[in-house]
Amino acid sequence: MQIPHLKPLFTALKRIASINFLVVAVFACCFCFDACAQNEPFNLLMKRIAGDLQTGINDQELANSVSSNLKLLNSDGSWKDIDYARLQYDPLRRIKDMAGAYVRPSSKFYGHADLHGAIVISLQNWLDRNPKNKNWWFNDIFYPQAIGQILILMRDGKQQLPNQLGEALIQRMSRKLKGGDGANTSDEALHFLYRACLTKNKATLDSAATYLFEPISIIDGKGGVQVDGSYYQHGKQQAIASYGKVFVENSVNAAYYLRGTDYALSETKFDILLNYLRQTFIKTIRGTFYDFNVRGRGISRKDSLESRISGMIKKIETLDPSHSTFWQAAAKRVSQQQDAAYGVTKSHHHYWKSGYTLNVRPAYTFSVQSTSIRTLKTERGNNENILGKFLATGATNIQRTGSEYANLMPLWEWDKIPGTTSRDYATDSGATIAKEWGIAGTTTFVGGVSDDTYGVSAYHLNDDGVEAKKAWFFFDNEVVCLGAGISSSSPQHITTTVNQTWLRGKVLFDTAKTAKWIVHDSIAYIFPKGGTLTIGEGSQTGSWYRINHFQSKDAIVAKVFKAAIDHGIRSQNASYAYIVAPAAGIKNIQKYKTDMIAILKNTEEIQAVKHTALNMLQVVFYKAGTLSADNLYVKVDKPCVVYIKSLNTAQAILYIADPTQENRNIKVEVKLSKNENNRLLNCDLPVGPLAGSTASFKISQH
Repeated sequence: MQIPHLKPLFTALKRIASINFLVVAVFACCFCFDACAQNEPFNLLMKRIAGDLQTGINDQELANSVSSNLKLLNSDGSWKDIDYARLQYDPLRRIKDMAGAYVRPSSKFYGHADLHGAIVISLQNWLDRNPKNKNWWFNDIFYPQAIGQILILMRDGKQQLPNQLGEALIQRMSRKLKGGDGANTSDEALHFLYRACLTKNKATLDSAATYLFEPISIIDGKGGVQVDGSYYQHGKQQAIASYGKVFVENSVNAAYYLRGTDYALSETKFDILLNYLRQTFIKTIRGTFYDFNVRGRGISRKDSLESRISGMIKKIETLDPSHSTFWQAAAKRVSQQQDAAYGVTKSHHHYWKSGYTLNVRPAYTFSVQSTSIRTLKTERGNNENILGKFLATGATNIQRTGSEYANLMPLWEWDKIPGTTSRDYATDSGATIAKEWGIAGTTTFVGGVSDDTYGVSAYHLNDDGVEAKKAWFFFDNEVVCLGAGISSSSPQHITTTVNQTWLRGKVLFDTAKTAKWIVHDSIAYIFPKGGTLTIGEGSQTGSWYRINHFQSKDAIVAKVFKAAIDHGIRSQNASYAYIVAPAAGIKNIQKYKTDMIAILKNTEEIQAVKHTALNMLQVVFYKAGTLSADNLYVKVDKPCVVYIKSLNTAQAILYIADPTQENRNIKVEVKLSKNENNRLLNCDLPVGPLAGSTASFKISQH
């Protein structure tokens, strides 16, 4: 295959050849696998890494991409369409694609001399430019990783890279590795592993293995996996599928590459990784899309909600065959071979360390993210997530197929994040995050209680001049959302956004003026107490650039569904109540039995819901107080969240948690029917790293 416009390129290659174009293989020695694979497994690791880099490739798509990029390649090895003043991913990604096409037997570019020449000259151009990015991550992580991957791929080529070029690139990969920085540490250690294989250096391999697995630990007060199963990075910031995704991918890759060697992941660390994957990470993915609440500042990047983890799941199944059914179902969901409900079992968890609640049902996923003084809000950094001020102030993610919010973020009104109560600014400037790298929350009362299947979460909002008591009560087919004590002296209207998502089909509601229910995209929203609703189903305009200055400035226009409750200007003690029934749809909404849900109280002191069909009571006490309603009596001597299941039975159980994480003991007096005597429970609560988690107590019968 000839590439005519690159003729000057090959003249340049001859000049490189005159210096040293001796084709050599760094792997001059062949180790006997049986004798040496355990002690010096470089050949084995190289083979595994190279195979992994070539997995999941579509030959036609790769060939098209390589062909397009070759047309734009200059004779000096640079690209016509790349702004080298803003150098990031593109040059090395294109070279990696070319290397992959060159070594793939199934590729039409396999072994082509002209493509080899293009790879050499573009690598030489990269080396000569010695680019430096303002963002350290590119310099210390992406660049050396990409170089390592290219060099490993080219070891399988018909023609090797010039020795001098290869050695210079390996030198360019060299960095110091300090550790102690969670996902970033494993990111850096991965290119140490590449370099160890390329140089057959045992000391480098020792360091790589140590630091690749260092982040797989649970140390309270430090970043990484937390005792509740969530993930921190950049301080006490929830990062489950942002930096947590990097942590997962690197840890799984390392465990997969090093399996069966002396460097294999220990059983203890594997259990930590596996628990995080099965109980947290995978559950944040609906179909093939992440919950937007767990993507951190990455929410402002195009395609950031797409999981793209099919390959990783296959590796995990290899490492964890005892849960193969679980992994196979997950693989079919994320690859969209099956629908989003396939293999999903119901679960509910409140992550008390991170202020995150995740409620999963086969029919839907519903999550909430709030921030306390103990945690940081979703960060702005490197001019990403510029308008995300309200992301961690009670944001709710509601998914059925999973794609409800995919790539919607450029069009969002960012002062109307789903679930939040905030000022309705004239422009999105009010949603601008004031400083980079994390701002602490402003309240102590953030928490929830859970029995792993049902639960309730609460948040005392006191942010941006708006105060409110917000609570979410989670059942099987519905989530009850309550707000009370909504107050503000701001000149803007205060609104609670029920949802803001892609407009799909018609928006249906009961009357043209005052909606008691709304149905959109199979999700029903019921308003038992009414309220002043605003319903939008028109076009919105935006761009990726307005939320992330590394993204495109191109204008995007599309239709968005938006529903909000207007609490007016300078609201004082306003409230709201709505029920989300994600799978009700229009066929069921008109016969939906709201009487099985009793909202017993919705004040700034107590919010309480009884579900008669499930025979359970859920209560939020923002201060010591008493709930007396519907023949039920619950009195507490401190703020807490309470959930009682199996009411009026001998199996009644009290679940309790302290959202302030300050109390060691709470006294609860209960009476579950008018014919019973009061019972006093002296509830000792978890402390230390477990403060804020759920404790359970059997309510004994008299």
